[in-house]
Amino acid sequence: MTLNDETHIPTTASTSRPTGRPTRIRWYVGALVFVICFVAYLDRIVFSVSATSIMEDLHLTPVQFGLITTLFNVGYFVFQIPAGIFIERAGTRRAMTVALLLWSVFTGMTGIANGLLMLALSRLAFGAGEAPLFPTANSIFARWFPPRERGKATSLMNSGAFLGTAIGAVLLVPIIGHLSWRGAFFTCAVVGGVLTVASHVFLRDHPAQHAKTNDAEVRLIEDGTDLPATSGGAPWRLFLRQRSFWALAVGFFGTLWTIQFFVYWLPYYLQHALAVPFSAVGRYTSIAFACITVSVLVAGLVSDRLLRIGRSRFQARNLVAVAGLAVAAVCLVVSLTSGSVLVSVIWLSVALGGAGFAQTLAWTIATDIGRAHTAAVGSWMNAWGFVAAAIVPTLAPVLARDLGWTPVILVNAAVAVVGIGGFLLTRTNHPLRITSSTQLS
Repeated sequence: MTLNDETHIPTTASTSRPTGRPTRIRWYVGALVFVICFVAYLDRIVFSVSATSIMEDLHLTPVQFGLITTLFNVGYFVFQIPAGIFIERAGTRRAMTVALLLWSVFTGMTGIANGLLMLALSRLAFGAGEAPLFPTANSIFARWFPPRERGKATSLMNSGAFLGTAIGAVLLVPIIGHLSWRGAFFTCAVVGGVLTVASHVFLRDHPAQHAKTNDAEVRLIEDGTDLPATSGGAPWRLFLRQRSFWALAVGFFGTLWTIQFFVYWLPYYLQHALAVPFSAVGRYTSIAFACITVSVLVAGLVSDRLLRIGRSRFQARNLVAVAGLAVAAVCLVVSLTSGSVLVSVIWLSVALGGAGFAQTLAWTIATDIGRAHTAAVGSWMNAWGFVAAAIVPTLAPVLARDLGWTPVILVNAAVAVVGIGGFLLTRTNHPLRITSSTQLS
């Protein structure tokens, strides 16, 4: 059975359970996805927080480290489209379990790396293991939440990711200090293993399959859903001929370029461009990622509110994303003009928060235009986001080495503007066509 076969599973599976007020199992599912994304980004940022220790221990240069970081993004990118196909065939529960298990194993493998080659291979495999994460999470939200709640639900996915980054920076510095960078990776791997079991036990592909949902909650979700019944996989050839399919990819390219610079290079940038001591790096990094953690939550609330008061999906999704990227571009440039470390960090934090608005709304747009093929559209969009993310880790240290860090920040701002153009060209009010002669309505 494919994920598409499950779009309209009969609700009779829940008729023997109590009715009355709707249960709120969908929000427990959302909370679990929040925790999964928290751990996923904890597993990512441990690499950047450990950058100095890893480079010293394995005798790597910043450029070599950047190339290894890029390999994570290469693995992530290459497996995005296969991940989307796998999710549609296997279902969200199985896809999430497999992804969690794989990336936890490869996180542990990073901790035993003894040189450049093993470190590179472990990060490449780690990227492949995490590839299904966000397309799977977004597909879960498409099937567990009605449209009026999806902005808020999607914000849980993104806020979990960035809270992992914010808290991780504080937690990981002392762990690295006491257990070494290797011990930090082993710790993250164990946490991921525990979460793999919890995820498999609790998640279900559809609300009607969950023992704790009642009829009222299933009806609430299904009565408001805009997911049509479909058969077969996503019509990739038809999607590739539609402007919105490409424009959303451009918007996410600009968004992820900005965000991934912060994810991989902010700690190093603070140390080497702003002369922040290592003992304070975690604190300053946490300020930036606390900002984006809040912003992705606010983005979902604002977008859903705009829909409820009658604004179009383009206004509620796209224009809010555009505003976020505009703030990011301006604040990146302004951060270069400050003579104070704290003020520079504040401007950088606001820039990251603005990009967070765009990231949350991009995933919601993927659901709006993809509908039953949310996994396919999300994996496509995410693949191009990580084309940007594969470039940034290598380009940033090369530019910084040859020209200094100022051009790096200016390039980030310019690419954010490119992302604005992508969101403006995405027709969120009109879902992608799934046949050559008809359009979803």
